[in-house]
Amino acid sequence: MPTRSIAIAGAGIGGLTAALALAQAGCAVTLVERAEVLEEAGAGVQLAANATRCLRALGVYERVAEHAVIPTAFAVLDGRAGTRLAGGPMGAQAEARFGGPFLVIHRADLQAALLAAVREVPAITLKLGHALESFTPEAGGVSLNLRQAGGTETLRADALIGADGLRSVVRRTLQPQAAPCFRHRAAWRATVPAETLPAALTDPVTRLWIGPGAHLVTYPVKAGRAINLVAVTPDEREAHGWSEAADRDELLAHYRGWCAPARAMLDAPERWLRWALFDLDPLTDWGDGPVTLLGDAAHAMPPFLAQGAAQAIEDAVVLARELEGADDIPAALRRYEAARQPRTARVQRAARGMDRIYHLKGPARLARDLVMRVQPESAVLERYRWIYDWRA
Repeated sequence: MPTRSIAIAGAGIGGLTAALALAQAGCAVTLVERAEVLEEAGAGVQLAANATRCLRALGVYERVAEHAVIPTAFAVLDGRAGTRLAGGPMGAQAEARFGGPFLVIHRADLQAALLAAVREVPAITLKLGHALESFTPEAGGVSLNLRQAGGTETLRADALIGADGLRSVVRRTLQPQAAPCFRHRAAWRATVPAETLPAALTDPVTRLWIGPGAHLVTYPVKAGRAINLVAVTPDEREAHGWSEAADRDELLAHYRGWCAPARAMLDAPERWLRWALFDLDPLTDWGDGPVTLLGDAAHAMPPFLAQGAAQAIEDAVVLARELEGADDIPAALRRYEAARQPRTARVQRAARGMDRIYHLKGPARLARDLVMRVQPESAVLERYRWIYDWRA
């Protein structure tokens, strides 16, 4: 059988992982990315056992883990009182329960590790500075129209994978009605050197402070040398950019009356970036003919289960499994979609549910906190065993 040629639009976490997985499945991969240089803004990412098992299977886990932290515990805290609501051990105990480690890493470090692996694979061609303008399915494949600094270029492949994110060019062609949904929230992100914070707040623990209408997540990155912060607040300014420099005083106003440890975290960064939060309603159809979607292009979700990157990594592994040795590429892509769509839709819905739970106010918030205090330590992670225990 001749080698299958697969084009991937987008060199984010999902696109890079898909390139590695498809190359290992015997495909010749061309990865096209509009950016001239791959770089990620200062933000962390959590990878649960379902993602790290995939990275191990692809042979890149150790490269990723070199820059990561494996939290020893997680804690859910009352943002105002500072008291513990829930939590439990992570580390070796979580790995034993779910068959893979949970780790936290700076997104730029994750992307750099995957990119380094991609550059070592002869079967992968990386085209930076090439923007996908349009594509045309044709007999036996698809033709891509690319724009670059020197003009335009046409690329032919047996299949096209749209891993080009929330505002996907590929999805806009396949599903023009599937517009991003504004979540009426903003995520404010920053990283600070660990040495600038009290030692009690720089241990290898993932912390979630929840309060009325807002929350704060903190965890170490850069092998423990920095702390990643994500503050989520109400926001009605849908029009502001995908990310932009933020007004620090505006952020801190949302957290008046919060406990001293949370305020110490929030006061530390001099510079924050603000993201408007968008997601997608679950799509029933991801592709057509030799074209399909992957990652945020197919199932962008709110960050409240920390599963966006993990689900893209899962997509990549399943896509490669279905395409390996496939005689009929469109049929293989439909099998991939059938395997992935129900699961990713469930994760999307669950993440939206956590949006509501995290930000309860009044009596509903008090009831939530009471339930969290009395539940067994194992309940929080066990509730999502269906996510973490996934196997390809």
